[in-house]
Amino acid sequence: MSIVRGAPVLFLLIAILIASALPAQSPFETIPAALSDTLAFRTPLNDFEAGDLAGKTWGLADLRGRVTVVSIWSTWCLPCRKEAPAIQALSEAARANDKIQVLTFSLDRDPEAVRSYIEERGYTFPVIVDPELAGRLFPAGGIPNSWVIDRQGRRSDAFRAWTFGRIVLEAEKLARRPG
Repeated sequence: MSIVRGAPVLFLLIAILIASALPAQSPFETIPAALSDTLAFRTPLNDFEAGDLAGKTWGLADLRGRVTVVSIWSTWCLPCRKEAPAIQALSEAARANDKIQVLTFSLDRDPEAVRSYIEERGYTFPVIVDPELAGRLFPAGGIPNSWVIDRQGRRSDAFRAWTFGRIVLEAEKLARRPG
């Protein structure tokens, strides 16, 4: 009977020992610096045509020749809202760089609600409001989600475990490579 009564304490001690043996930082913080050399772009992006909120029509041809960071988000998603200022900063920096660009897809259904959200916050990054197209081009569950498209129009896998800053770093490394 005393073993059963002591089981919760024993369990707690084991849990504390295991937790103390784990690294203090997230394993995603320790990704090797050369990881971008291992990024695979095996999946050619399907051709598409869609207009963004500013009226620009986008297609696969607009992505070729530049590294494109794609973010899938929604106005109702709190982590997406937290990531939006970083997307804006990258978008502003990319305007002065002919090797990298930003494109976002909102999963919201109401383009006017997205437009209002964007305008209220002063965001200027391109937004395509088309959940179905986003799902066909970038099939992954959960948001926010980011992808990198290489200069040939091939997409990476989704980056669920990386911070947006890490994704930007990898996209910039890719953009600096010749060809």
